[in-house]
Parts: sequence; C-alpha cells; structure tokens
Amino acid sequence: VNDQYRSGSSGINAEYGGFLVEGPVVENETQLESEGWSRELVQEHLRIWKKSLPTKDGGLTLYKIFGEFDQISAVEFYNAQVNDQYRSEWDGSVSSLYVVDNITNNREIVYWATKFPFPLKDRDYVFERTHAMTKNQISISSRSITHRAQPVFSSYVRVYKYGSNLVMWSRGGDLYEKGMSYCLTYYDDFGMPIPSQLKDKLANAKIPEFLEKVRDAAEFLGNTGKLYVPYPEHPSRKR
Repeated sequence: VNDQYRSGSSGINAEYGGFLVEGPVVENETQLESEGWSRELVQEHLRIWKKSLPTKDGGLTLYKIFGEFDQISAVEFYNAQVNDQYRSEWDGSVSSLYVVDNITNNREIVYWATKFPFPLKDRDYVFERTHAMTKNQISISSRSITHRAQPVFSSYVRVYKYGSNLVMWSRGGDLYEKGMSYCLTYYDDFGMPIPSQLKDKLANAKIPEFLEKVRDAAEFLGNTGKLYVPYPEHPSRKR
C-alpha cells in the first residue's frame, strides 16, 4: 500500500475516526427497530431510516436508505456512482472530484469538494473507495482518510468523519437487467454543530433529490452505452 495512505487496519482512521459502515441491507422492520433504527420518511420508491451513534465527541447520525428503480440496472446505477468525470457534469454541488491514488483495481483514494449554501463554507473530503462485485450484487464502501497528496485548503472545511456503504442488486437476478434495489447507509459530519432536527430536514429533502439525479445519470449512461466494465469484472462477462 502506498505509504501516503494512512488508516488503521481495524477500519478506524487512527487520527480522525473515520470508520466503515456495516449493518443490515435488507429492510426488516423488526430487526432495524431492535437495533435502534427509526423510520424517518416513506415515499413510493424510497424509505429513510436513521440511528444515533454515541461517540466521545458528541455523536453521529447514521442514515439508511432503501429504494428501488424500475428503469435502470444495478450496473448502470453503479456506473453513475463511480464515473467521477460525468458526475461533475450532472451533480451541480460538485466543485472538484477525482481519483488521487489507485491502490488496487478496485480500491482508490478520492478527493471530493462540494458546494454548501451561503453563508456556510464549502466542504471537501478525502476518502478511500472500495468496490466489490459478486454474481448477485455490487457494493461501494467509502470512509474518510488522510492523504499527504491532499493537504487541507483554506477555502474549504475538511470533513474528517464520513463513511458510506452502498449495496445494489437486481430484482431479477441479472445485474445488467432493468429493475434494481439498493441499500445506502452513511454518516457525514459536516465539521460544525448542526441541530439534529435541521440535519434530518436536510437529509429528508436532499437524499431523495440526489438519488433521482443518480437514476437519471444511470439511465443516460445505459442508453448511450457509456458504461465502465464493473470491477472486479463479472465472471460471466470475462473473455
């Protein structure tokens, strides 16, 4: 591993506390409620759950989103998430987004700068992104880290506590087939105290809006054939 990449082997960033997100990816209400999750929002194709996670410096809020899209495949949805160049076009909140360091063919370090509404200062992130693919599902796992190639910039507030886990699968069994479901679990500490009610209001408004944009981007990539080959490559697609 590149010695510029620094993170604890346990999944905890030793310096700043970024950690990998785990937990159920199937929406079982009994299990979720027994583990401290509460449902925040229900829409036709989307449900948002949240859970408070105590920490020594004040706590974090985890969000878990379950949803479905009929118009796109899991592979198309995946591509919309990892095509950083195209995301800079369709996601108006992106100031900068690029791979800093490729660790392996399915693991990289990413820099992401995002716009915040005035008078808040814009934020930026440095995170490890890992991809995995099986016959039945694709996952993308991210967590904040530090990297010497990406120093802190005075024009942004660096976010040191960020993590997400996105799991996607086909409802018909073929990842290239239209009709997919997903579970997104994440936390995002903006680097400033924000009242929980305001944070929930922002999440309930912004998450559905963002996921609709991802769906539209995925549909465009699928219709135009501008898809990456998922990696690790699906065994049935190898030549």
